[in-house]
Parts: sequence; structure tokens; C-alpha cells
Amino acid sequence: MQQITLEVGKTTITTQNAMLARQVLEQETGLSRAVATLIPGELTSTLCPPAIGQHWHGQGGTYVGVMRGVNGQADYHLVAPKHAQIAEITYGPRGKNIDAASCARDGLANTGALLASGTEHPAAQWAADQEAEGHRDFYLPSRAEAYLCWANIPEQFADKGWWLTSTQHGPDNAWFQYFDGGFQYYDGKVNARPAFAVRRILIPSSL
Repeated sequence: MQQITLEVGKTTITTQNAMLARQVLEQETGLSRAVATLIPGELTSTLCPPAIGQHWHGQGGTYVGVMRGVNGQADYHLVAPKHAQIAEITYGPRGKNIDAASCARDGLANTGALLASGTEHPAAQWAADQEAEGHRDFYLPSRAEAYLCWANIPEQFADKGWWLTSTQHGPDNAWFQYFDGGFQYYDGKVNARPAFAVRRILIPSSL
């Protein structure tokens, strides 16, 4: 698969994750419309998802449901592979407030901001490195995406307590999803917890 190399200021990123590369460029340059034509996300108008909680063959994992796009962006299907889980990993170092990594809804934007920060963020890097059924566009889910996973496919995370999200809470903390009860709370970025990766399939607007 083709490597994509981005040079944004003093930061250089090399990845095979096209959607992540697109998100980083949009975040750092603001060229959302232009970048969309250069590095398209995976769009779908004919794909028919399975029932929620079932494996979506060819799409890399369990079908979670539909997420509404942020700030007028396209809505999307959310997919969470059963195998793309890690028992323990940290969010990143304390004392670093990463711009644009605090979105409650957009995990792809958060992950892109973390990886473009020039500071090591193990969970975000791990998620971006995942692969399933030929797809390499995974990322660390946001608070809202993690909550949708708890609401729709909690059995995939049973008895595993607090899980990392990509949503930052200031320089020292990040948000966590509690899969035993649905609660969310923030805790230290340096505290190792389970994490999981998701990917999205964009739903084109009918307009």
C-alpha cells in the first residue's frame, strides 16, 4: 500500500492511513474542500451495512451504527473490529495540551492532531497502525464514538472497565469510557488503560 508523507511546519508524518493524512492536512492548513479532492475518504452510496452488532464483511469489523458528522461534515458509518483492542496503553505525557485534540465527537480529528503534535501519543499511534480486511484507516475513538459503542455493542467490551478515548481533557487528563455502566470521566494521560480502534465509512450527502 502506498505511503503518504506529510510535511507540516517542522513535523513530518509518514502513514498509509489516507483518511488520517487528509485529517491532518485539513487541521493544519484549513483546506478541507481542496484536500478532499486530493486524498478522498472512503465514500459510500451503495454499501448496505448489516444489522448493528454484526460483522460487516469487507469493512473490517463490527457495525456500530451511524454517527453524525461534525460542523456540516458528512455523516458516517462507524466500524469497530473485535481484534483491534489492546489490554493496556497510555494516552500520552501529562503537561501537554494538544490543540484540536479535545473534540468530544470527532476521533479522527483528535487522532490526527495527536500524531501531528510532535509528542509521543502511544494509544493514537497504535490505533492508526491497525489493519483489517485491507483497511488501514483506523483511529482512536472520541467520547461520543466510544459512547455509541457502549450503547450498541457493549458485549464487545464486556468486563473490561474503563477504556481510553481520543478526547483530551486539558494538559494532564483524557476522557475514558466505562463499559460496565456507560459512565464517562477523565483521568491521567499517563495511566495505562485498555484501548480500541475504529474506522469510518462516509455517507455522501444527497444534496
